[in-house]
Amino acid sequence: MTRAGGDGEKRSPAMQQFFRAKEQYPDALLFFRMGDFYELFHDDAIVAAKALDLALTSRQKTADGQDIPMAGVPHHAAAGYLARLVDKGFRVAICEQMVDPATVKGLVPREVVRVVTPGLALDPDTVAERADNWLAVVVRDAEGVVVAAIELSRSAARVTELRDDVELIAELTRVEAREILIDGISEATQAAIRVSFPRARVAPAPSGRLEAIEDAVPSERLSELAPRGRDALARAIGYAQAAHPQARVHIETVDRTEPSTTLTLDEPAIRNLELLRSLGGEREGSLVSCLDETRSAMGARLLRRRIVRPLADVAAIRRRLDDVQQLVEDATLRGEVRQALDRVADLERLVTRAELGLASPREVGAVRRTLGAAAALASALNEAASHQGVGASVEVRGASIRPPADLAHELFVELERVLEDELPQVASQGGIVRAGADVRVDEVRALASRSRDVLLALEEKERTASGIPSLKIGYTRVFGYYVEVTRANLKNVPKHFRRKQTVANGERYTTEELDELEHAIVGAEDRLKALEIEIFERTRERVGRAAPALRRIAAWLAELDVTSCLAEVASSRGYVRPDVDDGTVLELEASRHPVVERALPPGDFVPNDVRLDAQGERMWVITGPNMAGKSTVMRQAALVVILAQLGSYVPAHRARVGVVDRIYTRVGASDNLARGQSTFMVEMAETAALVRGATTRSLVILDEVGRGTSTYDGLAIARAVAEHLVDRVRCRALFATHYHELCALEEARRGAVRNYNAAAREHQGEVVFLHRLVAGGANRSYGVAVARLAGLPDEVVARARTLLAALEARSDASQAEPTRQLGLFAAPDPAPDPRAEARAQVLAELEALSLERTTPLEAFSKLLAWAEAIRRG
Repeated sequence: MTRAGGDGEKRSPAMQQFFRAKEQYPDALLFFRMGDFYELFHDDAIVAAKALDLALTSRQKTADGQDIPMAGVPHHAAAGYLARLVDKGFRVAICEQMVDPATVKGLVPREVVRVVTPGLALDPDTVAERADNWLAVVVRDAEGVVVAAIELSRSAARVTELRDDVELIAELTRVEAREILIDGISEATQAAIRVSFPRARVAPAPSGRLEAIEDAVPSERLSELAPRGRDALARAIGYAQAAHPQARVHIETVDRTEPSTTLTLDEPAIRNLELLRSLGGEREGSLVSCLDETRSAMGARLLRRRIVRPLADVAAIRRRLDDVQQLVEDATLRGEVRQALDRVADLERLVTRAELGLASPREVGAVRRTLGAAAALASALNEAASHQGVGASVEVRGASIRPPADLAHELFVELERVLEDELPQVASQGGIVRAGADVRVDEVRALASRSRDVLLALEEKERTASGIPSLKIGYTRVFGYYVEVTRANLKNVPKHFRRKQTVANGERYTTEELDELEHAIVGAEDRLKALEIEIFERTRERVGRAAPALRRIAAWLAELDVTSCLAEVASSRGYVRPDVDDGTVLELEASRHPVVERALPPGDFVPNDVRLDAQGERMWVITGPNMAGKSTVMRQAALVVILAQLGSYVPAHRARVGVVDRIYTRVGASDNLARGQSTFMVEMAETAALVRGATTRSLVILDEVGRGTSTYDGLAIARAVAEHLVDRVRCRALFATHYHELCALEEARRGAVRNYNAAAREHQGEVVFLHRLVAGGANRSYGVAVARLAGLPDEVVARARTLLAALEARSDASQAEPTRQLGLFAAPDPAPDPRAEARAQVLAELEALSLERTTPLEAFSKLLAWAEAIRRG
């Protein structure tokens, strides 16, 4: 930081406050409240001015004549600036004026009330409404890696023990941590984290005290954690507590999900299946975007968590499906539920803001509104339960439909009694407390109201006494109340008027009576403001004390929102309930890709069947041209499994899903230059992870394994991987390839491998994709036709056809040898026919020729040229 001279330099009292606060939070930008602005000084001002495009000014000169850099933002607009700084990865310490400057003489007391960081942001402007905001502490020790993540805005934590860096990246991807604090992590892993999460703030993890965690987390939750997990969680909570020195941080729930109860999705699967973002990095085009018809931010966040952590417990999955089925079958109830959910605010985050003393009057009013909506929902569900048939299903089916026993009715009544219907955003604006809620407020309001009536009477009295009909009484914040007289009437001013101010069109005066009245009015207004703030803060504290019950209500509302969302999607899009069991069969009849289907006109998507059985036909080798739909079919099979196991209906005519423990994908090609990995290295790393991690219950999606190296190397690797999955792992797998030699696996692994191809036809030189899988291997890949569709110039396409024909001719000749096996083991090719290339060239040019644009003379000339070319060979 740029200092204002040496240690002995004299600083103003305000700057002494600034430096004391800065010493407490040296790695944060300090927003130092001065009047209506947050000011930044020294290096903080330089950094913030650049990041926020602010004007950089100077305050006063230091003892050695240097300017003190300064920049500032208005207090009323600070939230937007904070959001921009947090989005850029900065920590910002908020140093507030602890009292109203008008009530003190001399220096205003100031203290840091909170530190805003990417992973601890709570302001609506600084966090995404429909996504969680995780802070993750990552610790590596001799036993492996521990991740303790906290989501402060909903008072939740998650502790996970991992084996290696692959699992670490997967866990950080699932939570999409915005701030990652690390300890004991190698430089290579740090680089991988920074590359995988470029928008996250990555910094060293602080030390933690176990006492802090004992104060913040219920003892029954702590007892479930191993010492390593408790230590990592203590670090995360300690970091959060240090950022909120004026309040106590609470963690209500600690999720320590056992791997056996969830479907594991690693980072490549989440990315390749476009669960959270499209391959272009946008939310639009992802599965979460396709499914999200929730009515609340809480529901949207829960849906996202379910997508990345589907269940693997059959009974739990069926309970969720029961809930969805109830609302699919009862459209009236579903409509009532969704209509009531429109009134629901973000109760999860509002409760935390109330606990930490941050909630505004309007936000506390939103808590009241949400409790009213919850009561209406409970009433609608209870009414449905009273009808024969419906009641049984509501009572029997899962907890997401059944309301909690405690709906915080007493709190709702109290909020209704105390708070006005329309509430301000800022407590100092007043208008918070309802008439009749507090005797003191009513008395002061009456006094203020009577004073204003007296003011009007005084104005009329002075007009009559002075004979000045234009005389008026007004008010300014600087000069207070005044009597204004125009210049034309100055000769009639009474002697008891004392001049107060000269203005352009006259003079302003005061009187002894007006001064007394002003004192009464201003005193009443100040007293009223203080009383309303006192009552509001007490009410907000009561909301904070009710946090456990309110969070249970929030969890129920979120569950109900997700359930009604999935029911609405199922009903409007023709989804069916999947049959989920403990078997090893994946059988999909007329399955569809949920995202691609939505992007096409109704009825245009071509459905496909898939049937895999880990105990029988467990691998499909899929060949066929690019763009024919191979990847779409494979992805949609994986997406149907994910939908089924998160508890959703699925896009298919019928679906049977033997529960899957892990989904692995090897799809697409990309370099990772920042990690020093080529396309082929990335491909092999992902392939190695799935080969090591897949089990009999896994689903593996492989697309073009081995294409990043030479043909023979790639084919050898592809076949070896396929054989390992079929013979050793025995998992369900879909394997798309352009290596047609792999079709021999059907014969070599009879009953375990089946060949399918993405059907296509060539008509008049154009390829037509049928987007349907049919039994058997493809006899050609139509690559040149696809290249033409992509816009490759005609002359390049013609040359490609020529070369292809020559290569196929050579291949046909080599395949004619009776001892030939796969091309991988082929002997040297015989010499080609000297005229084969010429004939292929002529044929390619003929196919590319446009007869409509060719004159008779041009046609005759081409015939002569072709004849000469073939003759020469």
